[in-house]
This record gives sequence, structure tokens and C-alpha cells, in this order.
Amino acid sequence: MKIIIIHYRYYEASGPERYLFNVSKLLKENGHKVIPFSLDFKQNKKSKYSKHFPQPVVDQFHVSQQSNISAKNKLKIIKNSFYNMEVYNNLDNLIKLEKPDIAYILQYGNKLSTSIFDACTVNNIPTVLRLSDFNLLCSKNIFYRDNKICTKCIEGKFSSVKHKCVHDSYMQSFVYYLTQKYNEFRKFEKQIDAIIAPSKFTINQIIKSKQFNNNKFYHVPTFVDKMTTSFSQENNLKTYDLKEGLKLCYFGRIAEDKGIDVLIEAIKLLNSRNLKVSVDVYGDDNNEHSIFLKKIAQNLGVNNIYFKGFISSDEVHSAFKNYHYSVIPSKWYDNMPNSLIESCINGVPAIVSAIGSLDEIIENNNNGFTFEVSNPESLAIKLQYLFEIDEIEYNRLSINVYNWIKMYGDKKTHYNNIINIFRKLNEINN
Repeated sequence: MKIIIIHYRYYEASGPERYLFNVSKLLKENGHKVIPFSLDFKQNKKSKYSKHFPQPVVDQFHVSQQSNISAKNKLKIIKNSFYNMEVYNNLDNLIKLEKPDIAYILQYGNKLSTSIFDACTVNNIPTVLRLSDFNLLCSKNIFYRDNKICTKCIEGKFSSVKHKCVHDSYMQSFVYYLTQKYNEFRKFEKQIDAIIAPSKFTINQIIKSKQFNNNKFYHVPTFVDKMTTSFSQENNLKTYDLKEGLKLCYFGRIAEDKGIDVLIEAIKLLNSRNLKVSVDVYGDDNNEHSIFLKKIAQNLGVNNIYFKGFISSDEVHSAFKNYHYSVIPSKWYDNMPNSLIESCINGVPAIVSAIGSLDEIIENNNNGFTFEVSNPESLAIKLQYLFEIDEIEYNRLSINVYNWIKMYGDKKTHYNNIINIFRKLNEINN
């Protein structure tokens, strides 16, 4: 098959891009031709198709750069968020040139706009949309606002304006609302032939919206590209030595919704109980929230949490060797985060918030542990229990979590699932 994969950027920045390059590789390994379509950012990986990529209005869309964008370009960004004609024309030309059998759409948002669906429809190309967050319904993509879960946009999208959900701006939130209403008026969702999500929880949340309750949804977990780590079923015994204390890690985005403040408070409780523990936090530690968290730790006298900064995906597996457990204290409905997958691959059991897909994936005392979301005491109790288990019990958890991800994130199963969907839609279309 010829498969065009559409995503608004073609460089690795987070989980969706990692999936983009992994699934492209997987499809090519199985004899399919993959055609990428993206905006032409300077950071993009090289591609012979990049001449078809439309130019972005500005090279980045980060909040910190908003003040540097001219009034003319701001207007153009607003116009393109409703409908990007350049994206439509370039994608239309690429489809006519390459004649793909199907379009696999990852993230598009207001960068590409729903014009991509029109370009596919006019060329009679079936579309499959993969959801890695809640951007179909939520202006912040994560159903999280003011330090708590918020799903008001399911009931009515104007809620995003009331609460200034987009960059804390009434104007930008209103523009988002208008684009959503415009897309709703156009009924673009009828142009989506199938929707894939890595989490059943995500599917259930999206179905609650009347706009998408007639779409066809498929649960296809994120796959593991490589199981080549130091941990394996054949060499599964790990030393559970707590003489130097319990060693924990956090990998991922450092933001309010990730709940690292809850982890800091839980560690303070363990310190007060004279339990030796250390936490290494990996992620961009130069942003505003990271600086805020460091001050919280300092004010609470918690000096055994270390912010290690960002490390590349190539360094992650070797880093996991140094830890007994990983902690994912998310406050939002995390959609099968890569940090959890990577922890499981390395046989490192995870302690996660009992919320969203995390509660769906981790079974308490089988392949990890869960605790009450946003509750430091609940987390502290779970962490304290880890001092009580022995090496046999620890290795049971390690083996279970490794075997679980081998089955749940199996590469061949993922390929078969998506290619069967692609072929079915292609047959219907023809």
C-alpha cells in the first residue's frame, strides 16, 4: 500500500513524533511506501517530499515567541487556523502525484487545519485519524484547567473562552472557539473514516461528545519499537538493595498537569518518617513550571529530588538501569505516555496516579502500583510499602511489567491492527 502520513511537524519533539517515525519505519519494513506530509520547519528531518511541505507562518508556535510575531503574521495565523488554503493545495498536488491508498493523520490542529480532510475527500482517499490527546474537544488538549480536571468543553466549547484556556487570552481563546464552531458547521468529522486511540479511556471520553458519537473508533495501543534492553525474561533477576535508599525516577514533560508537586510533597512525608529515598526528574527544567517546582522543593526542605534536565531518547534506556521504580503522578488523563512504556520495557515497575489510561494500564500489585490522584499521602503510603517488599516480590513485579508490555505493545500486533483497518477502508472505498 501507499500510505500518506500527515502530522504538522517532521522532527522529534515529543511522543506523537516518536510514534510518527516509528510507525513510518514499521510500515516500510513491511513493504509499504510511506509518504510524509508536514509543515516545512527548519528542524525537520530530511525528506524527498519536503518540497511539498507548506511554509509555516513563523518557524515556531511557542508562547514565548508570540510577542515577536508581527500583526500581519498573527492575522495570517488566525486565517490559516480556520482554513489553510496552501496546505490544501500542496496536499492535493502531492496526492495527485503519488496516488496514495490511504491517509493516516496524526496531529494537525490549527497548524494544518481541517483543509487536509477536504484534500483527501476530493481525491477519494480514506482517512484514519489517530488521537494522542484530546485536541478534538479541548482547547488545552488535556482536559485540565486551574489545577484540576475539566471536561466542560464536551458540554459546550464556549467554556474555553470563559476561562481563557488558550494562552490565558480571551482573544486567542475566542479565535479557537470560532475555529471549532466553523469546523463543527462544516461537519468535517464525517470525512473521518476511522479513529484510532491507544487508550480505551480516550475513546470513551471522545464518544461523550455528540459531534463524534457516530464515528468508528478502534483501540490500538502504542507499540514498542525495540525490546532490546538490559532486562529480559532470561536474565530477569535484579538486585533490590535499599542500603542506599529507594531510587525513583520521573521522565517526561515538566508541567502543572504532570503532578510533580504531588511527588515532592510525598517525598517530604517520607523524609519525615526517616525513610531514605531519592528522585531524579528528567525533562526540560528551564521552563517556568520547573523553576516553580524547584522553589517548592527548596521551601519544603526537600533536597533529595534532583532535576536532571532533558536527555535524548537514546539515553533513556541506560538511565532506567539506575532506578527501582518510576513514578508518573499525572493529574490529567494521560494517554499511554511513552515514559510508562519505556519504564515497562526496562522491567522497572511504575507507580502511577489512578486516573484515565494509567488506571486502565497498571494493575495494582501486579505490574505496578496506583495511588489516589493529587494525593501526596496516598503516594507516600505506596512508596513506604516499597521498603517492605523483598527481592523475590520485586522481581515478580519486574517480570510482570516486562511481559505485559511485550504483549500489550507488541509491534506485530500493532502493525496487523492498523493495516487491517487500512485495507478494509481501501476495499470499501474501491
